This record gives sequence, structure tokens and C-alpha cells, in this order.
Amino acid sequence: MRRWIVVLLASAALAPAGAPLAAQYCAGSATELQAALTAAAASTADDEVRVVRGFYGPAQPFNYTSTNAGWAFVLGGYDPGCAGRSLDARTTVLDGGLARQVLLMNFFPPGPTASGPRFGVDNLTLQNGLGTGFTRGGCLAMSSPITGSGQTEFWLDNLIVRNCSGYFGGGADLSAVRGLIRVANSLFDGNLAPTSAAGHLGAIVSTTEAANGTGVIILNSTFVNGTCPGNIGRGCGVGLSLPAGIRGDIVNSVFANNAISDVTIEAGGTAFINYSRIGTINGSVAPTITNPVIGDPGFIDAAGGNYRPRDNSILLNRGLGLPPFYASNGFDLDGNLRVRSGIPDVGAFENQGVLLINGFE
Repeated sequence: MRRWIVVLLASAALAPAGAPLAAQYCAGSATELQAALTAAAASTADDEVRVVRGFYGPAQPFNYTSTNAGWAFVLGGYDPGCAGRSLDARTTVLDGGLARQVLLMNFFPPGPTASGPRFGVDNLTLQNGLGTGFTRGGCLAMSSPITGSGQTEFWLDNLIVRNCSGYFGGGADLSAVRGLIRVANSLFDGNLAPTSAAGHLGAIVSTTEAANGTGVIILNSTFVNGTCPGNIGRGCGVGLSLPAGIRGDIVNSVFANNAISDVTIEAGGTAFINYSRIGTINGSVAPTITNPVIGDPGFIDAAGGNYRPRDNSILLNRGLGLPPFYASNGFDLDGNLRVRSGIPDVGAFENQGVLLINGFE
């Protein structure tokens, strides 16, 4: 069942006195979407770019590049006029046509800064992106070289990233000198790093302001069919760079059929993998693994691209119920409630089969 919601901004009431008010932009074509991204990048406010349901095939990558520390969110699934919204990432598609990258979001301040933005990409399908040569992030590239006391946060929620190719991080490449990277309720499928590694996702955080050092969080997501030749022992799923003092967490997530390895973790930090189905892990950082999910994930139709769990899947009711950090928005990738029987399923999708309690429907 698709969930319909209406989103209202309350930033005028929440912003401190004298702060710029948030702006909203509504885009129903590729031209309007780029115009909205350009206007938001020039703004010092916190901005939402709302994208109407449909197909967007730009002649150039969609580009948001800003020197301002205002927050920016690109949100799909809106009705024409951008009042109502449906949570179904399949309905809003940004397509690179196998010829170009799809979406770029960058924060390039002129010098050290005490504050940084949060960039959010939510409820979209990013597909068929291409980063040629040494270009990272075939479908999504986000970067921030911020220095100073602030940090940049990259939040990816309810995304489908598929059939993308880039030098490293074929699907998405996220890099923050000082920041936090968070990926939740998302599906990465069939992405490629043709000459390197990390077919699905490359995530690099050098330092963070978080008291616990948390730099990367991957929550309730699914990574399947990542390919690459591998390099320096790295595999084709997710590549995490966590320097000393930086922590990475993978929670309630499933990895399957990724070449060489599902996860590569490097650079001397610490990593924790909890309540997740992961086959092969490599790199210089050995993660602490608790409550692993072991065995065939039991997708409905992996060959046909349906990675929802079957009614008898090992993924059902095996997740951590209350992740202790940056919890998700309460919905799975289909826009259905994340928790149906008190415990979340592992992966991007919550099983929606008949719920039986004490033998009764």
C-alpha cells in the first residue's frame, strides 16, 4: 500500500531570529529542476527542491554546487504543484542515459567554516549514470572539503540507485573531509566500477564533530549485483574509508551477489556490523560483528529484480528495532510502514504478507 503524505515546512517558526527563511522550489521538468538547484545553491537559506513524479533525462548532470552552508534537500514523489507527496521512489526517475552522471551536490566554502550544510536526497530513482575516466559516482557524487569546526552531512533516504558506472563508487561516491554520511532504506542494484572497486558506494569521512566519532551509517539498505575488477584487494560492494578515530556502522542491511567482497573497510578506524546479512568482508579494518543474518536472503525474485523478502525469508523480523542513531523516517522503500510486527525486517523492504498473531489474522 502506498502511503500519501503532505509535507509542510515549519522553518519560519523554528529558525532563530534573523536567520534566513527556508525556500521551496517545485520542479516538473529537467529544466525546472536544474533552475531550482541553481537558485538553491545561491541561497543562504535552508532549501527544499521538490520534484514532481515523472522521468527526468537531463542533457547535463543535475548540479548543485554552493559556497553557502544552508541545508539543501532534493525530494521526489510530489504531485503537480508540489503540495501532496507519495513515498514510492520508483515514481520519480532521474536518468543519465548511460552517457553522463545524474546528480552532483557539492559544498565548496571559500575557507574554514564554523558550520556546514546537510544535503539530503530522498525518494528518487537514480539510474543509468556514467562517470567516465577517473570520474567517481556514476549516478550520485557528493563532496565537501570543509575545514574548521563545522561538518557536512550527506543523508540518503529511500533511494533506488541502479545500473550506474563510475571509476570508484560506481553508484554513489560520497566524500567529506569533516562530516557524516548516512544511507537508509535504499536499494543499490547492478552498479559497476569498471576499472576500480566499490561498484555500489564509496564513502570517505576524514574527521567528524560527533562525540562518538561516527562518520558513516548504513541502515536498512540492500546492495546486490555490484561488479568491478577489484583493485588492491578491494571488492565490488561498498567501500568505506574510516581513518583512526572514525566509526562506521552497518545495521539491518543485506548484501548479495557482489563480486569479490560485499564490504571493504580501510584506513584504521573502527567498524560495527549488526543484524545484517553480509557474505565477504575485507580491508585493513576488521569490523565487530553481532547478530549476523546467515543464509540465502530469500528474495521474492532476485533474477527479476524483486528484492523484497519472501514470507519465509531469513530477513523477516531480524533487524535491530531501535537503531541508536539517526533513525529512519519510519517507511520502507515502497513507502510502507517499516515495522509491522514489532521488529523491522533486514534490508530496504519490509515484508507485507499476512501478519498472524497467535494463529489469527
